[in-house]
Amino acid sequence: MSQENIVIKVFRRFGALLWRVRRKLDKELIHLLLPLISPPIKSDIDLVRLGTDYGGWHVPTLLMKADSICYCVGVGADASFDFCLVSEFGARVFSFDPTPRAIEYMKSSEYNSEKLHFFPVGVWDENTELRFYSPANKEQTSHSAFDLHGTNDYFTAQCKKLSTIMSELGHSHIDLLKLDIEGAWRNVIQNLIEERIKVSILCVELDSPVSLLRVLKVIRSLKDLGFQFIHVEKDNYLFIHNALISE
Repeated sequence: MSQENIVIKVFRRFGALLWRVRRKLDKELIHLLLPLISPPIKSDIDLVRLGTDYGGWHVPTLLMKADSICYCVGVGADASFDFCLVSEFGARVFSFDPTPRAIEYMKSSEYNSEKLHFFPVGVWDENTELRFYSPANKEQTSHSAFDLHGTNDYFTAQCKKLSTIMSELGHSHIDLLKLDIEGAWRNVIQNLIEERIKVSILCVELDSPVSLLRVLKVIRSLKDLGFQFIHVEKDNYLFIHNALISE
């Protein structure tokens, strides 16, 4: 290995270390200050947690129906939440993840294929081929559209806008949208806001990395779009649209 390559490798590792330190500090700051600055609204909406400790999310029980259309973006190696939406409510679930491990995981999993449909594509703010970078720990499944760990190790996959996918599937709205896609949530949320895509329940992991100011900005933007901030667990945020609450 040349001296230049050694220097590049060292800088990448140093950058990855700084990123992990920054991410930890940001998380601690958000968990400490968010409840004081912008807490979830107090409501009598009943919530139930579906899925494993790792892959679970809270959803409003009375607002879920058998004909609910659910888009679960980001599967990894834990689709327990996706499966529970089917088993608990009989919802129509459409899961998306282009990573090789997620594809293999879904191939080996048993689920109701009449209710749950898996697509090996990513979701982005345009229709394109996108690079997905691997994490520093090769045992993890959380590839990202951004080289968050400085690995420079990636694969390419097809990505589509939410509006494109909805048009292809014949959907005019999404009852529940789950985004667990590392740093890509920024682009997808912005696209959702710009195209004013009709979503009733939004579950989004604001992670990898994110500052308190960015979280507050996202909450404010979603409120402007008609969403209420209902619940947060670690980095998993639940928003429900006013129209659904009023119903």
